[in-house]
Amino acid sequence: MQAIHQLLAGEELSAKAAEKLFDHLVKGELNDIQITAALVAMKLRGEQPPEMAGAAQALRRAAKAFKRPARLVIDSCGTGGDGSNTMNISTTAALVAASMGLTVAKHGNRSVSSRSGSADVLESLGLSVTQDPEVAERQLDAFNFCFLFAPHYHPGIRYAMPSRQTLKTRTLFNLLGPLVNPARPDAQVLGVYDPSWCRPMAETLRLLGCQRAMVVHGSGLDEIALHGETHVVELKDGELHEYSLSPDTFGVERASIEELRGGDADFNAKLLQRVLAGTATEAQLNAVAVTVAAMLYIANQATSLAQATALVREHLASGTALTHLQKLQEFNRG
Repeated sequence: MQAIHQLLAGEELSAKAAEKLFDHLVKGELNDIQITAALVAMKLRGEQPPEMAGAAQALRRAAKAFKRPARLVIDSCGTGGDGSNTMNISTTAALVAASMGLTVAKHGNRSVSSRSGSADVLESLGLSVTQDPEVAERQLDAFNFCFLFAPHYHPGIRYAMPSRQTLKTRTLFNLLGPLVNPARPDAQVLGVYDPSWCRPMAETLRLLGCQRAMVVHGSGLDEIALHGETHVVELKDGELHEYSLSPDTFGVERASIEELRGGDADFNAKLLQRVLAGTATEAQLNAVAVTVAAMLYIANQATSLAQATALVREHLASGTALTHLQKLQEFNRG
């Protein structure tokens, strides 16, 4: 196949060529050796935004259909793989943001770098992660939140699993998760496991037509950090802006990673509920609040991150977020 020969020669693929290659992959038309060769060749040279965008387009097109609402849709997710075993920050933030009126279509999977991925903790809360698209669409309409489980919407990815399991190393697929949300969000807060990926991921989102994004890496975390600086590449009006954020920017105290340590899915589910009830520790409340603040900011619902963080803390103290989760749980019980 021409694209694989190009990759093995060290050449970069155009978005169109990458899209065609991954189109064959998700249809099961490539063998394990071809898939492994393509993934390794891209990894050794360094995956480029046009290749990532092309691959993402192929996966999006092959995905199970999801009818998104006309209003602004947002996602908060990360690549995982930072090895930190923190609480489920972006999942908690997604539920809080939904309770504050943002339309959140959360795309996710099971555990990558922790003992509990987004799907694991949501199941522990009694929320279905394998809803039919029609049910997820109804839930999003009624409660501003749905969860789109990656393997459920992207069955074609299974063809790459033997190669990925044999390689046991990060490949393009570790970056694709946040780029292939079937709801095609207009805005994203996207965490990456290494700061070198902030700009390429932001550039890829731009190529995919995303309107607003903050791609973040927080001093070792694929989250906004409370223990140090957060490197950001923001996408706004088709332009990329690179800068750093500190806890001071949000008006919150610094806190160690240890204070945000998570556990298994049940442990993290209880912790999540304490955050939504406003009874968690300061560090736990702030870790979630700064992420929700970033979501409000890129959804044009706040003029500054400090103002947005204060709004979120006030909202959490009211217990409204927990009431919203309880309504979601009731919907899932049928």
